[in-house]
Amino acid sequence: MKLFPHTYSMYRVISVILSMILLTASFLALFQPIHGNTIEENPERILALSKTIDIPPQGDYYIKFDPKNFRVEEKTANFSDMLSREIVKKALIKSPSWLRKDLLRQFSHIDNAEDYANLILNMSKRYTDEIAFSIAFSPLGDVPPVNLLKDNVLRLYEIDKYLKYVDIVDYDEGNGNFYSTLRYRVIEDGEEKEFECPPYIYYWYVVHPEISSEDPSYIYGTFWRSYLFNHNDIGYPLLKEKLSNISYIWDCKSYLQPSKRTWKWSMENHPTAIEAVSYWIGKTIPTGAYGDRPNQPNIIAHEHNGWCGELQRIAVAALRTALIPSVAICDIGEDHVWREFFERGWHQNDNWWSDGGGAVDMSDIYVYGWGKDISGIFAWKGDNSIYEVTPRYIHPKDRVRVRFVVKDQNNQPIDGARVCVLVKGIRDITWLRYGIMSILERVWGILPDFLRNRIIQMLFDELYSLCERIPESVEMPIQAIWNYTNLDGVCTFDLGVNRSYIFLIQYGNLRKPWLPARHNDIRFMSKPENRTFFIRFFTRESTREEHNLISSDGDNLTLRIDFSTFSYQIHANPLWVNDRGLYEKEGKIDFFIVDESNFEKYTKGEPFDCYAYEEVEKINTSLSLSSKTIYLVFRNRARESTVRVSFNITFISSSDGDFVRIFPFDRDIFDRPFFDIGDKVTIRGASTGTTTVYIDDTPICVIEGHGTWAYTWDTSGESEGIHLIRAVCGDAEDEIQVELVDVSPPYVEMITPENGTIVDNDSIEIAGVARDNTNVMDVEVSVDGSEWRRA
Repeated sequence: MKLFPHTYSMYRVISVILSMILLTASFLALFQPIHGNTIEENPERILALSKTIDIPPQGDYYIKFDPKNFRVEEKTANFSDMLSREIVKKALIKSPSWLRKDLLRQFSHIDNAEDYANLILNMSKRYTDEIAFSIAFSPLGDVPPVNLLKDNVLRLYEIDKYLKYVDIVDYDEGNGNFYSTLRYRVIEDGEEKEFECPPYIYYWYVVHPEISSEDPSYIYGTFWRSYLFNHNDIGYPLLKEKLSNISYIWDCKSYLQPSKRTWKWSMENHPTAIEAVSYWIGKTIPTGAYGDRPNQPNIIAHEHNGWCGELQRIAVAALRTALIPSVAICDIGEDHVWREFFERGWHQNDNWWSDGGGAVDMSDIYVYGWGKDISGIFAWKGDNSIYEVTPRYIHPKDRVRVRFVVKDQNNQPIDGARVCVLVKGIRDITWLRYGIMSILERVWGILPDFLRNRIIQMLFDELYSLCERIPESVEMPIQAIWNYTNLDGVCTFDLGVNRSYIFLIQYGNLRKPWLPARHNDIRFMSKPENRTFFIRFFTRESTREEHNLISSDGDNLTLRIDFSTFSYQIHANPLWVNDRGLYEKEGKIDFFIVDESNFEKYTKGEPFDCYAYEEVEKINTSLSLSSKTIYLVFRNRARESTVRVSFNITFISSSDGDFVRIFPFDRDIFDRPFFDIGDKVTIRGASTGTTTVYIDDTPICVIEGHGTWAYTWDTSGESEGIHLIRAVCGDAEDEIQVELVDVSPPYVEMITPENGTIVDNDSIEIAGVARDNTNVMDVEVSVDGSEWRRA
């Protein structure tokens, strides 16, 4: 593998370094621990299963338990044919386990999945989670270009090295579950404090390359994360320089910023990254909007003009560039937008136009400062979905709660119905004026000279004059906010009390709100009040299984079950973009337990008897059952919602002899457990006595005592392929297969000389390090494009 150039005089040095690394790895491999870790004492037969599954609308998932053999059999998942593509499969294996389902969903909706899979495979593991997340949670079927995603993440880590107030930190919990987040510093009441933000916040509001509806693109040959940090026009501030000596992300103070403030004022009063970015925004965009109203941060920064829309986009981009979580906030109904930043919660942040000052953590400023009669406010996520934030800006006494309950003709809830809230408002249409002008200019430019006569010139001048008379804004019905009904058929809004509302309710074949759906209804509210609207659409798609609860005829088996759920729907944005995004909602699932004969009735759609039947969001309970074959069934009756279920199930019964079980791994989206070589794999199980664990017939661990146990296997240096894990307890034994694959590229680093070193000697010493999760066979080197030679 051609890794890096150096002069021939250092071949021996690098060879020695590599030999030491390989020898050390081999030496450490001889000293595996000889005892496992017994977690609990319990002389019984125990089998535990933990898993996270997605159950599509009208779908189910079951676990069959055989008490005689004390084993389980799961319903075979019918996954995408994407897994038959070796490159895609390897990329999914390399990605964090918590992202695989979402990444597979995205791969199934794009034509060039292999290009993105190769990106994941060619990146260092440190960047894999950010790359995989950016792919998985882009608008469905519309992922930014491969090189842009790569540059976005690499610049993220480059900027991290430069900033003092924040660090990207990485965690690996084993079994393919690794993630990153931010560790940042604040100054609060004179005391320095350090916190970590939730990984969810880091990925969505720092890593994600899309702000609000724009297509992430290279502008002026670069992406905004690099352009905003490293570039400034003459006479304008450089963001990198303004952040260079900042020690804290925020001082935890709410304040108004004065118009035309100086850098001296900012640093004397609020020497924080929040203030530094806000100052940079004011000086970079010192003029009100004119021209074509761009939506790309690079163009906005270069053209140096804009109203609230331009200020919002460049602000969110600048904050994310500065590794500060930020999201776009929209009050479309009343024609204003701004942003929030995250620090142990979300905080308002705004720059007034023309460097007129701004506000930090002043959420009352719009309603109770400016006197705006606000309808509804939402945050715009990177996949072009939204979520409501109105209660942060309007006090309870000044808002009402409006609830919609949508059901079918059988009185069953309809999930996925869209409710749009319309208000009479101001719509900015300067884009229309400049769009028509641009078309006229292009047409004039392509006209041949013989057509550019006086009459045609007068016609074009008149059309141009008409365009200039197009108003900057018009008053019309505007979508203030929207949402979708949940699994109970319910959708709720918190709305301001000083507006009149029109509610458009649609279900089935959803398009833009002004186009009819399969089912449509409309409601009005001229005087806002707390109210529930009941909507009925004449459709029937969801039925509840007919069942009869019966008691178990024994107590030989104890079943412990703990599960939680959430649901998600995928919908297109109803505004000016068509991208489809993810709307997460509370979950609910039908869970029941049946024997073999009644499971067959269930599959045929016939009434059945069951030992338990619950329709719940989560559960944590124990049941006593007889020793007969049973099925645990999860059933999703939703029409539009996929339900994600995370469960832990344990079967316990008395034992009359030797017993051992290796608990099944969560196979996730695969037909068997896969791990990247180098992963730390936790093997869990239970036994009734001293147990020896083998990997490929080599004993690696002896567990003394009885009960559940765990052993962590470091797979570094192991060979690719299928490995057999076996556990033996007396006369009992159990085995399970896992497959190891090498999907991580080698790591190389040149230690000396440093980049840019000036050399005047005949030879130069160059030292570097190379390592891999399996082993380094050799390193090839070249100088100035000469022949590659083995080090």
